[in-house]
Amino acid sequence: MWPFNKKEIRENEQPHIDKTQSACDDVNQGIALIQKLLNLKGYEALSQSAFFAAVNLISNSVAEMHWEVKSKENEEIPSNFYANHIFDNALLSQYILTKQLILDVLLHGNGFAYIERDKKGMPINLVYLPWGQCNIVYNKVNGALFYQAPVVSSSLIEPINIIHLRLHSIDGICGKPITSFAKNAITLSGSADKAAQEFFSSGMTVKGILSTEAPRLTKDQRESIRSAWNESQVGNGAGIAVLESGMKFNAISSNSKDSELLETRLFNVQEIARFFNISPVLLGDLSKSSYNSIEQAMIQFTVNCLAPYVINLEQELNKKIILPSDQDTYYIDICEEDIIKTDKQAQVNYLTTLVNSGIITRNEARRQLGFGPVDGGDELTVSFTDINQNKVNQNNNDKNTQEQNNDEEES
Repeated sequence: MWPFNKKEIRENEQPHIDKTQSACDDVNQGIALIQKLLNLKGYEALSQSAFFAAVNLISNSVAEMHWEVKSKENEEIPSNFYANHIFDNALLSQYILTKQLILDVLLHGNGFAYIERDKKGMPINLVYLPWGQCNIVYNKVNGALFYQAPVVSSSLIEPINIIHLRLHSIDGICGKPITSFAKNAITLSGSADKAAQEFFSSGMTVKGILSTEAPRLTKDQRESIRSAWNESQVGNGAGIAVLESGMKFNAISSNSKDSELLETRLFNVQEIARFFNISPVLLGDLSKSSYNSIEQAMIQFTVNCLAPYVINLEQELNKKIILPSDQDTYYIDICEEDIIKTDKQAQVNYLTTLVNSGIITRNEARRQLGFGPVDGGDELTVSFTDINQNKVNQNNNDKNTQEQNNDEEES
């Protein structure tokens, strides 16, 4: 029996799909190509160092968080549970797949992966669908949503079989990339980089006009003066120009200091950081660093920036990977602790408190520290002090114990 309420549309059960699928495939591929060409701006924005750093940091951070199947009733997870083996035969690892999905969301607003299932509906593989290879088919009249991905199926695919990550969506169906909102900031950053490149490639010379008191210069005279000037400024003339009698130089371009070129480029880092809701410190801007430790910076980064991406991915996985019959018992958790690093002493103190409070076992604490399990370490314990076991008072304890035993024997 199919595990979902609505049966998957399989290739042999498609009465509403035209059998002449080859022509449809050509159209889909054409649409995908157009979409890819229209979204080249997302890749062009990566040439901006701040934009690239933000996209790379977010995608890497989410990808570093491992997926863990957990029980809602604290039961042991079966070793052969299907959600733990979904990457056994996958082309991409969990890290690479997650990174590509988040990259597509950031650059294009949508990220897609196809869920391959066996005949019983069990998920057995996740297939990454690069941007342009999956199209959204949405009917606003009846609210029907399907996907087209000719690379994995010649038929329409139901939403239960597509991992679809989207952010900044207007209609809730199709997401919008950050580049569509940060267009002005990215353009300004690109213009500042181009101005800096032109300024330094020209030998940091200032543009201007050479004027003379002569009533009129011939074309040959003008060309001779221009060549001499260019040779002295950008050629091998050591940057010293010798002006003819009565000639003056009038600058018509500002230098880098007057135009605040460096300040503008620094402001662009902060502006792009605001669009990603990320601290400029993590993008290399240390001008206003206020964190006392990297742990505080990563907590702020996780809570304010990464949370929407993590929650979006978690909800998609739990809705479409975990079968309905198991959703009341099991769930997939994305562990944010993987990127929140603490110093060893703080971590030991934290785990010691949890163990002594009976919240986690000693073996669970040892596992987080990278140590192997020990015998008897799977029991929850609560730390307490028994003064009768105190070594300092051991002699009195033994005397009292002996007297108590003698009283019991006499009675």
